[in-house]
Amino acid sequence: MEILINPIMDYLVCPLCGVISKHCGYVCGLTDSLNSLREARRDLENITRDVEARVDLAVEQRSRPRHEVNGWLESAQFMLREVDGILQRGDEEIQKTCLRKTCFPGTWCSRDKLGKEASEKIVAVEELIGRGHFAVIAERPPRAPVEERPIGKTVGLDSIISEVWRCIEDHNEKVIGLYGMGGVGKTTLLKKLNNKFRDTGHDFDLVIWVKVSRDANLEKIQESILRRFEIPDQMWIGKDEDGRANEILSNLRGKKFVLLLDDVWERLDLSKVGVSDLLDDSSQTGSKIVFTTRSEEVCGEMGARRRFRVECLSPEAALDLFRYKVGEDVYSSHFEISNLAQTVVEECRGLPLALVTIGHAMASRMGPTQWRYAVGELQRYPFKFAGMGNSVFPILRFSYDSLREDIFKTCFLYCALFPEEHNITKDELIQLWTGEGFLNGISPRDQGEYIIESLKLACLLERGENSEDSVKMHNLIRDMALELASENDNKTLVLQNNTGSNIESINSFDGWHEAVRLSLWGSSIDFLALVEAPSCPQVRTLLARLTMLHTLPIPSRFFDSMDALEVLDLSYNLDLNQLPEEIGRLKNLHHLNLSNTSIGCLPTAIKRLIKLKVLLLDGIQCHLSIPEGVISSLSSLQVFSCFSTELVELIDPLFNETAILDELNCLEHLNDLSLTLFSTEAVDKLLNSPKLQRCIRRLTIESSELLSLELGLMLSHLEILRIKCGFMKRLNIDQGLNNRPSFSALRRLSIILCPDIQNLTCLVHVPSLQFLSLSNCHSLEEIVGTYASGSSESRNYFSNLMAVDLDGLPTLRSICSGTMAFPSLQTLSITGCPSLKKLPFNSESARRSLISVRASAEWWNQLEWEDEATKDVFTVKFQEMNVKR
Repeated sequence: MEILINPIMDYLVCPLCGVISKHCGYVCGLTDSLNSLREARRDLENITRDVEARVDLAVEQRSRPRHEVNGWLESAQFMLREVDGILQRGDEEIQKTCLRKTCFPGTWCSRDKLGKEASEKIVAVEELIGRGHFAVIAERPPRAPVEERPIGKTVGLDSIISEVWRCIEDHNEKVIGLYGMGGVGKTTLLKKLNNKFRDTGHDFDLVIWVKVSRDANLEKIQESILRRFEIPDQMWIGKDEDGRANEILSNLRGKKFVLLLDDVWERLDLSKVGVSDLLDDSSQTGSKIVFTTRSEEVCGEMGARRRFRVECLSPEAALDLFRYKVGEDVYSSHFEISNLAQTVVEECRGLPLALVTIGHAMASRMGPTQWRYAVGELQRYPFKFAGMGNSVFPILRFSYDSLREDIFKTCFLYCALFPEEHNITKDELIQLWTGEGFLNGISPRDQGEYIIESLKLACLLERGENSEDSVKMHNLIRDMALELASENDNKTLVLQNNTGSNIESINSFDGWHEAVRLSLWGSSIDFLALVEAPSCPQVRTLLARLTMLHTLPIPSRFFDSMDALEVLDLSYNLDLNQLPEEIGRLKNLHHLNLSNTSIGCLPTAIKRLIKLKVLLLDGIQCHLSIPEGVISSLSSLQVFSCFSTELVELIDPLFNETAILDELNCLEHLNDLSLTLFSTEAVDKLLNSPKLQRCIRRLTIESSELLSLELGLMLSHLEILRIKCGFMKRLNIDQGLNNRPSFSALRRLSIILCPDIQNLTCLVHVPSLQFLSLSNCHSLEEIVGTYASGSSESRNYFSNLMAVDLDGLPTLRSICSGTMAFPSLQTLSITGCPSLKKLPFNSESARRSLISVRASAEWWNQLEWEDEATKDVFTVKFQEMNVKR
């Protein structure tokens, strides 16, 4: 029996004792278990805080926490809550036991359960702590190749976007510049281009956007680039300029990227940024830099071979944008509002920033009365209009403030004297600036040309309509210039037709006494009828063009209170036929322009204007008499112009050409001369005077006696030459010494009604020629002879030629034999040339420059071509011209 009982007892009792012992341990050791659990909880909480801190840091550095880490933190927070529950219940149980001083069976069961739960939770906490030691907390997310830029509705940008995109697809183009005036939409264009990379298939690895701004900071530019890489910030934070550049270089090497730089104001050294080595010829990645700037000059400094000018919107696109910003409900609320909206659009001249600003201001105005008042205020005080002073004026002024020299600013403000939409010729600007004393360099004309080009590059002046020789100002740029001129104590009055200028406004103007510059334009302004003897002691400049000066002769008292007057421009007053002798009182006069008036005789008193630098008599020499000794008395004269812009017939010459040439030859300071000559004697006298040849810049020769014309080495400053000589058989241009061209300045040549001339091969010695016009030369057979066409230099002939106009040349067989590059040719117009059967082009001629070829369809269809590829290229540029028979 004992043998049977002992094994049974071992099998049943021993395990039972173990279980009882274990549970007794839970019951009796509850306090120790809870204390151990508290310590484990403390460890878990500390590790959780460490992990959370590492996660926060990673997020700040734009890294993404790993899913494993996020899961662990969720488990840790859940575990801590469970532990807190066990500890709370355990503490309550211990407190109950202490109050009872004994352990009842019910209490025993409860303590047993808590003890077991605490022991198990300690194991779970320790296991969780063990999994919380992460080597890697977070990872850099893969960068999107393109980060979208927010952009609203755009109009009128599709065409230029397509052009720029084609340039981006061209592997040979690495740096592309987008330039234009402030507020024209360059940043919007760049954003649209950025987003096109998101929406269009391409093979670029990365598109990087950087805002440069006026106060460019290299460190911020580098940081903007570095933040687009999948690298921790610690790899570059704290490094110097070179260290950051090396980091950029190493991360971009081997990648095909696009760097978009917005608002570049001056040359940005790409080598310092860290990207220049990736754009040199040895790099085959096809990476690009596209930037926006207000200055075309910056495009050159940045090495942009392809440059795109961002123009103001067309009238149609401008109206679309303004209508959208105003809102259709307002625009359509009254029939008069749509007409007034058109007036606003015209005032803004297509500048998007102004259209948006005014559109927002008028978006709640549904009454035509409010619109009429607003439009009137906009026309009178544009920068006091709602939003314009804060949003538009500062943007435009940045370009003015960024001009590098004060003389640029002075000359820019002066342009505001001309009316809205006026085409200002470069000649008249330079002549006025010379008279004002702005140009004091060794070569005033070269200095003036440089200033004009600088203002164009800064997008403060625009190219004139249909002419490289003129400029104009955007309406709002001009408004800004007038505002700035008044700030600079240059009190200026500008009155013109259609701007509310009338008798009342002139009479009510209370600033005559303080006015420094007066500009009066238009037939509605009868200045003399209003102000017979104006009191203008401060006035230095008086421009009165196209006014009603003919209604009264200029009174003798008119100049009494104008002792300070330096510039007097009375041009284009077509019925002005005399000046009072009292003009001689203007002792400080530097500039006198009487062009295109009807003045028959210069007053002898002009002799007394010994400070006069500029005398302009264009378009009046057919009826003008100049008393002997007047010109030679003007000892300070630098610029003299008696030039016809239109060919005329001199019937009864009052103008003694040879005598005037003799007097001009005596003037020590003369450096700029423009003449129209009619007699062979006058032409010979000019071409035999080294001084006059050096000074002549514009020359028209109209002679029925001249048989040949020999133009020699001394005419080095001649820019414009117009010839009408009915019996001239030969034109010869000296080719210069050692084959160096003597006519490096000649850029515009017109030969008209020279029926006996047969060949113009001499034109190959005019390397700067830009405009060539040949008309009614009935014997002309070829322009460049076969010998010159076949020479090794022939491919470089006419490399600057931009426009060619051939008309009435019935025997012309050839422009030149063979083909030429014509790399600058933009327009070609051909009429009345039935013998011309072939053009000197191949498929590469004028490839980048050509805009149009204009001719009759009948003539065009019978042309012979070098090959089909050439025909295809030029057929696209052909524009049919209706020829009157």
